[in-house]
Amino acid sequence: MAERRYDVDNLKNLQEEINQMNPVDIADKLEILPEKSVAIWIKLLNKDLLADAFTELRPENKDRILSILSEENIKDLIKELDEDELVDTLQELPANMVQKLMTSHIEDSRRTIINELLGYPEESVGSIMTVNFLSVKSSESPAKAMEKVMNSDLDAEKLEQIWVTDDSLVLIGFVFIADLIRNKKATIESITEPITASVSPTDDQEVVAKLSIKYDLGEVPVTDSEGRLIGIVPAEDVIDIVHEEMQEDFANVTGISDQSETYLDEPSRTIAKNRTTWLVICLITATMTGFIIQRYESILAKAVALTAYIPMLMDSGGNAGSQASTTIMTQLYSGELSAKDFLKVIFKEARVGTLVSLVLVAINFIRILIVDNVSLAVNLTVSITLFLTIVLSNVIGGLLPLIADKLKIDPTVMAGPLITTIVDTGVLLIYFEVASVLLGL
Repeated sequence: MAERRYDVDNLKNLQEEINQMNPVDIADKLEILPEKSVAIWIKLLNKDLLADAFTELRPENKDRILSILSEENIKDLIKELDEDELVDTLQELPANMVQKLMTSHIEDSRRTIINELLGYPEESVGSIMTVNFLSVKSSESPAKAMEKVMNSDLDAEKLEQIWVTDDSLVLIGFVFIADLIRNKKATIESITEPITASVSPTDDQEVVAKLSIKYDLGEVPVTDSEGRLIGIVPAEDVIDIVHEEMQEDFANVTGISDQSETYLDEPSRTIAKNRTTWLVICLITATMTGFIIQRYESILAKAVALTAYIPMLMDSGGNAGSQASTTIMTQLYSGELSAKDFLKVIFKEARVGTLVSLVLVAINFIRILIVDNVSLAVNLTVSITLFLTIVLSNVIGGLLPLIADKLKIDPTVMAGPLITTIVDTGVLLIYFEVASVLLGL
């Protein structure tokens, strides 16, 4: 990109323009602008806006921005970052840069909190929570609470909910700032909303997403083992978690390792490696279908017409299993189902599979009668196999995610290629056994 020429008027116009931009759009620009232009943008941006844009940058571009900033500007930037944002940045930067920031640019008063947050496992609630929140005690008056709001230096979005604790700092609930304003003569307790759910800092971040979706929570409180409020996970972080988990789950379902970089930036060799791993596993496991076909080769030789229906039966089974597994995984994620619902899922998917298969069998039976020149016995063989295939596939697709959940394995790992392989094997066994009985082979 060619470097832009700047004069005094241009700089004034640019300053006004970029300080009205969204931080995400600013980050996008900073990632593609030449170094000289980046330095100018940094000078013109408001400190808080620069900090917000900085958090949206990819790791390599954060390192680039820090190398452009002066020591004084780095200190200003660090001050503007919330503790959770700063922790995210430190986790993404090279070790030498982390050491420099920790020793030279992070104040002693914040270093203890930063070290504590850095001590939580990656993708745990503690590693993403923010300690910047406002709380009041239930014994205080709304007027006193409003005084704390007025004197707080927190951003406005962090003051929509004010957390309420008892005198021991144990979390009781929260109040909306609008209720504080409208009920100045009431007591804090009378306008306190109860806590729907809270999480522990050691919980997996996915727990936050599930609770937020289930209860429509704007912020999720984080409490210690004694119920004391130690942090919150804001809505914008919940959205990021949902996005990350969705990408990870989709990658697992399709048998592709999650990409740490964007598609165009990811090396082709890395993408090929990620895709090949699961394809090789499926290739090896698919040899089971080859063994089954070889075992029943004599049946196929006597009834060649059966061969034409194998792809249709395997595809129908795989699709039915994938539909069932996707439904169950969605319910697991939202908290509507758990491993204890094992039997309920079996009966539910068996009923669903029966209804679906009856429709498919009727359509397929008529299609074969009209289009294909085969005997009634072959038609019945295909139809009965299709019926059993759909029912079996639904049950298998519904059970595998529950088994994974019980074993503390990501349910999405059990989906996609694994379900297809299991279903394909079952379909062939059913097909040839039904053929053996009905066709007398």
